[in-house]
Amino acid sequence: MTAAEQTADPFADEAWRAAIEHAAGCLDCKTPGARCETGEQLLHAYEEATRQARAGGAP
Repeated sequence: MTAAEQTADPFADEAWRAAIEHAAGCLDCKTPGARCETGEQLLHAYEEATRQARAGGAP
């Protein structure tokens, strides 16, 4: 993550940590071309939290 991508939102940080921790232990997440529904959901939660943080917290 670059400095430009960092947010001050703790929820975005928690969502990122959850996605990374999941991916670190998930064989599907580590396998190129494989799909992991949980990993995708965690990544989308992180993306949404980051968008909200950059928009000033608006839902």
